[in-house]
Amino acid sequence: MSAIYDNWERLVAAVLKKQQLWQLFHDHSRSPSVLSEASDFSSSFNLRSPLHDLDFDLASLGSSSRSQRLIPKLVFVSDFSPAIEAKDVYLASAELLGRGTFGSAYAAEMDNGVKIVVKRLKPMSISEPEFKHHMAIVGNVRHENVVALRAYYASEGERLMLYDYFTKGSVYSLLHGKNGETRAHVDWESRLKIAIGAARGIAEIHMHNGGKLVHGNIRASNVFRNPDQYGCVSDLGLTNLMETTFMPTAHCYAPEVKNTLNVSQASDVYSFGILLLELLTRKPAAYVHGGPFAVDLVKLVTSVINRVRASKVFDADLLKIPTIKEQMVKMLQIGIRCVGKSIKKRPKMSEVVKMLEDISTLTPISHAPLERRLVFIEDFNATFDLEDVLRASAEVLGKGTFGTSYKAILENGSTIAVKRLREVIVTFKDFQQHMEVIGRMRHENIAEIRAYYFSKDEKLLVYDYHNQDSVSALLHGKIGTGRTPLDWETRLKIGLGAARGIAHIHKQDGRKLVHGNIKSSNIFLHRQKHWIVSDAGLAKLTSPIRLSGMRNPGYCAPEVTDTRRVSQASDIYSFGVVLLELLSGKPPQLTADDGEVTSLVNWIQSVVREEWTAEVFDLELLRYENLEEAMVQVLQIAIDCVNVVPKRRPMMSEVVNKLEEISGVEPLNESMLEDTWEQPSIVSILEDVLEDLLPRLTP
Repeated sequence: MSAIYDNWERLVAAVLKKQQLWQLFHDHSRSPSVLSEASDFSSSFNLRSPLHDLDFDLASLGSSSRSQRLIPKLVFVSDFSPAIEAKDVYLASAELLGRGTFGSAYAAEMDNGVKIVVKRLKPMSISEPEFKHHMAIVGNVRHENVVALRAYYASEGERLMLYDYFTKGSVYSLLHGKNGETRAHVDWESRLKIAIGAARGIAEIHMHNGGKLVHGNIRASNVFRNPDQYGCVSDLGLTNLMETTFMPTAHCYAPEVKNTLNVSQASDVYSFGILLLELLTRKPAAYVHGGPFAVDLVKLVTSVINRVRASKVFDADLLKIPTIKEQMVKMLQIGIRCVGKSIKKRPKMSEVVKMLEDISTLTPISHAPLERRLVFIEDFNATFDLEDVLRASAEVLGKGTFGTSYKAILENGSTIAVKRLREVIVTFKDFQQHMEVIGRMRHENIAEIRAYYFSKDEKLLVYDYHNQDSVSALLHGKIGTGRTPLDWETRLKIGLGAARGIAHIHKQDGRKLVHGNIKSSNIFLHRQKHWIVSDAGLAKLTSPIRLSGMRNPGYCAPEVTDTRRVSQASDIYSFGVVLLELLSGKPPQLTADDGEVTSLVNWIQSVVREEWTAEVFDLELLRYENLEEAMVQVLQIAIDCVNVVPKRRPMMSEVVNKLEEISGVEPLNESMLEDTWEQPSIVSILEDVLEDLLPRLTP
């Protein structure tokens, strides 16, 4: 078996090795003595202590048909790869999160602290094939604002669903507090982000299964916040699996909905309207055990007939900020439209998304520029404006993960690089703050952003143009051209320069900034002969892109299933792939004659495992004598970087130190670098003086 696994795979291995679960999944294989010892699923999962191992070897199972029949199989969805090896089994502890309309939810914690949610569904009459068919539909919904289904289990008596775990808790807990806790302050921007995110998620759900998929159980306890604090909808598709009568105290369902058989996309809109009213009033619409009593928000709010009386409905904390009154009233109007009694008069969720996004463009949330202009990063001497950029002749440099890059030649003769971002989903305020973080970076190994433009329809970034080819082009050649041989010294300089740049990025924003798109096509030679990394920090701005939709999935760490899962640890993995490229001269994915695709990481690991290490290195490098030791040392660094377990990868600062030792280069004094980076050289000063004098000297 492959040695590759990730946190999800370790959980799967742990679940497979739990005696209680194994016995529970296979009632037919139990004896009375075994039954007396077995614990109930729910009782085992409300314990924080690890569950005990089974006394059999998973690696030996599967050798017989009986063993294959007895092993419980989790079915993984979408881009997740369930490679498991018995020696890599870790124990997971778990706790009961709560019991809901359709089942009980448990938080399962890995030994490294990573958590997931396991949902055990109540008994249902739906057949196993029907359940699997529905899971395929639900699993195909992959969106930043929908909690993704990662895996499921189906047998005659059990149905399990596995999801991502959100550490911040539900929107219900945020608004109304947990047992005995004081309610936290929730500002207007946070509430608006929750509303916009949840609306986007539901609108995405309604587009699937031929435009017929329904959520059916939208309420504050089923909405969470993603890493960017936007609403994220969970518990998708469960209403279609079983018939359940809703409690009369749950005021979050449309009046036409008496049980799960009555749910529709229109009733989803109604329930979302209740969520909007809950965000505005901070009053609960559904009673949750241990929480405040439910309020019929529709009756409360519809009694309001004008803006004067509306102030009595809004949360008192919001009324303290008069500048957001217009936005609050607009959200209230949207909520009232959603909870209309007439099903036909309720808006579509796609329309609701647009209305909420229009609210987010109002001040003071967005602070968007009122005029069409470029926003220049501080200390940059601007010699052009937006109109100059739009009039410039341009050619496409390439289409990447997050947008398209252009070479633009301005009328004054200067050349810039313009990146046109696609599917940016953050507000202008978030975009602006992120640009400020990126713009503050000053380092000789990082491509500096010079300016940006943000409007509803266009988001542009402006960089210096580098007329040198990328490392990818140098290693593998452009289309229709041959590759350029690179000597060992150049490759070592590329690796060290890129490592220094990434290490500096990882120090920014309280040591939380992530590059998110490290690959050889994003590394260039600066005109000052520094190797620099470009496109830093764009992953957090755009809609998530699944692994199958990425142009270079070979750079992605195993735990990265979409672009919003990137981290500093995944940056290190991607950099390790770049080092392997430099050493081998091969691209990140290799295609065999039969069309089978293998990652460069897997190929090199298999070669090293067979002790054929010399076959790893590019033939161009083998002609250099006395360099084998240095190449093997860099290979070891790369292998450490692409460790499948994120916590076992080195920090980028450690990688920099090791590469500096191998290359014999003195460490950079970054404090001096930051002080002098913006100082002009003597040559540039003379050029400026001559440019100023020449017109005066010309007769």
